[in-house]
Amino acid sequence: MDDLDDIIQEFLVESHENLDQLDRDLVSLEEEPQSPELISRIFRTIHTIKGTSGFLAFTNLEAVTHAGESLLSRLRDGTQPVTADTISTLLAMVDTVRSLLSAIENTGGEGATGIDSVVAMINRQMQPGAAEPATPEPATAMDPATPAPATPEPAVAAPVKAIRRKRAPARKAAAPAAAAAPAAPGAAAAPVAAAGAQPGGGRFEGRRPVGELLVEQGGALAADVADALQRQMEGDKRQLATILLDEGKTSPAAVAAALHAQGRRSVADSAIRVDVDLLDSLMNLVGELVLVRNQLMRSSTEAHDPALTRTTQRLNLITSELQEGIMKTRMQPIEQLWSKLPRVVRDLSQACGKQIRLAMEGKETELDRSLLEAVKDPLTHLVRNAVDHGVERPEERVGAGKDPQGTLTLRAYHEGGHVTVEVADDGSGIDVARVAQSAVDRGLVTAAQVGQMSPREIMMLVFQPGFSTAREVTNVSGRGVGMDVVKTNIERIGGAVDVNSEPGAGTTWRLTIPLTLAIIQALTVECAGERYVIPQVAVHELVYIDGKSTRIEYASDAPVYRLRGKLLPLVRLDQMFGLTGERRDEGVYMVVLQADARRFGMIVDRVLNTEEVVVKALNARFKDIGLYAGATILGDGKVALILDVASLARRSRLAAASSDRTRSSDAGQAAAAATSVQRLLVTGVGDRRVAIPLDTVTRLEEFERARIEHAGSRQVVQYREEILPLVRLADLLGALPDEPGDTVPVVVYSERGRSAGLMVDKIVDIVEETATVRTDLHEDGFAGTAVIQQRVTELLDMRRAILAADPNFYAEIPDEHLVEA
Repeated sequence: MDDLDDIIQEFLVESHENLDQLDRDLVSLEEEPQSPELISRIFRTIHTIKGTSGFLAFTNLEAVTHAGESLLSRLRDGTQPVTADTISTLLAMVDTVRSLLSAIENTGGEGATGIDSVVAMINRQMQPGAAEPATPEPATAMDPATPAPATPEPAVAAPVKAIRRKRAPARKAAAPAAAAAPAAPGAAAAPVAAAGAQPGGGRFEGRRPVGELLVEQGGALAADVADALQRQMEGDKRQLATILLDEGKTSPAAVAAALHAQGRRSVADSAIRVDVDLLDSLMNLVGELVLVRNQLMRSSTEAHDPALTRTTQRLNLITSELQEGIMKTRMQPIEQLWSKLPRVVRDLSQACGKQIRLAMEGKETELDRSLLEAVKDPLTHLVRNAVDHGVERPEERVGAGKDPQGTLTLRAYHEGGHVTVEVADDGSGIDVARVAQSAVDRGLVTAAQVGQMSPREIMMLVFQPGFSTAREVTNVSGRGVGMDVVKTNIERIGGAVDVNSEPGAGTTWRLTIPLTLAIIQALTVECAGERYVIPQVAVHELVYIDGKSTRIEYASDAPVYRLRGKLLPLVRLDQMFGLTGERRDEGVYMVVLQADARRFGMIVDRVLNTEEVVVKALNARFKDIGLYAGATILGDGKVALILDVASLARRSRLAAASSDRTRSSDAGQAAAAATSVQRLLVTGVGDRRVAIPLDTVTRLEEFERARIEHAGSRQVVQYREEILPLVRLADLLGALPDEPGDTVPVVVYSERGRSAGLMVDKIVDIVEETATVRTDLHEDGFAGTAVIQQRVTELLDMRRAILAADPNFYAEIPDEHLVEA
């Protein structure tokens, strides 16, 4: 049977292992009949097979093992002694069980294998004063109605004996009884069993005869197979299947099925149990082999020897295939992790008074076993969070026009060399306003900062330590511990967490997980004479800065790079690590990295190569630094540190981070202040300095004034095949504009596929500093006032400015407003 159910497959593998152990234990029991340990072990094994066969509804198998269990119970209790006859009876039972298992494996059912004789034999053993038991009729899957030859030919006997399965020594005790038993019911089995053997008696070890398979599958009659076998013994050189086909005794399809079954391994031979420590040891050895491979490939490249190059290329191919094979042995389906979640969802949904159905997609997706354990707790917390916060109560869902039963979907798939795991619900989605208010109430951000955040940035606040939207603390949620731990644990294994939500439609939490932690693709770079390794998953692109067509710009000593019109903050790796070297702005490389949903550039001296590296764990001292994810050995045998990109971003203050804020204790105080580190674009609008949050600046452009047109009362410009609405900040803020020139600087803001432009008089600077923002001095159009670079600077209310350029910017575009030209 090709498509065995997974449970039955495991049952067959385990049962065959148990039967092999039973053979050994029964032989030992005959030598030590007074050993209670052996009797108990045999009893437990038979009891296990009986219990599982009953669960799987294999009634004949359950009946045979139940009878054997009864006999073993008497032996265990001491009410009946262990004799040679008892051992022979138990061995006959083992043979019958093995025949039943073979029938289940080949046909999916127990077939016509007879069990009455062996059950009767066991029952006779349990009767007081039992006589010598007769060996039961051989268990066979043949139709009992099939006629058997009256007397087998002597020439057939030798091949039959030659191809029978070897038995344990103790079974020889049953041989005399077998000779005395009636042979008629199994007489036809002898020629059939020899049907695949050559006249000399040999056959491939472990392969069942074609004739036996044809009879078992119903493709031919036992008498026809016996007749064809007799012809072979008399000198017919044709194959057995050819004889049957030529005489019309079978069909080509039946022969093909029998040959396919003959070449297929049995369930017992298709799997072995391997200790996990052995797999880990093999993985470590493969890692060392990869290191040696890298060193040899580097040496062959430097030697310029064609013969050595061909050899190393072959070694590279073999090593890669070996590495892939070993990694597959460590892979386990994520279903093993998901199997515990239905109970979690059921219990939690009942506790919360909700109706939730759990759906699973891609449960066959495989992960390294070490990662499965690392993902277990984060995934469980996401599921609990979705049940508690995501899916609404039945009455709320009905009121919203939804099915009262919510759906929680677990989805896993491979994407870009990683495994993506999604936890999606069809609940109410994330209320951005509620998240923002909760973050402000808990002191994670200020109201001014929230006003400058995009909806996506506000949603990412749920990963901040101490954040929670629960109105009360329960045993499920409300303590503000959970989502930050999820993010920390996933990032610790080199993964990432993301969230997407649509109000009223639901929320999707997305985990991106590496396939393995042992070997990764990485980029090797050099900075100030030191080499470092960057995980390839964090690298988006490389840019060579020549100082002419590509160059580094500075704003108050803060390096930035204009990448496709967007300002990208830069980090100098040598300054980060305090390395000594020449500070250059040309002839260097910029590695564009991403961490915490933000991109930044890292300046290095050289980019060396990309290769597979083996990750070695760091000791506690290096881990405490927080900038390294591990170490590896390069192709020349030297050690290089693997950079932790997320830690680099946080250390450089490029990722979203909480900062110190002050709150006034006097409720009647007129002035309110908030202190935070901000990156700002400072512009000149007339005689005023106006700062724009750098996060809201998509591009900086400069348009000729002649290109600016009017659409109604509004100013627009043709920009990238679209119409870009504009607003002059001087007019909006009531400032006196500077003398007009031939061009005008424009700050472009884009969101959800829309763009708007803010016209300023000049671009002054880009700054990053701690500013105390006063919100009690601002006018309409401003979010506050701060002292920046020793000058009073007004902070622009971006939402107010964008709405002035396009009043419908944040509204949905109705379909009737989209007209094809």
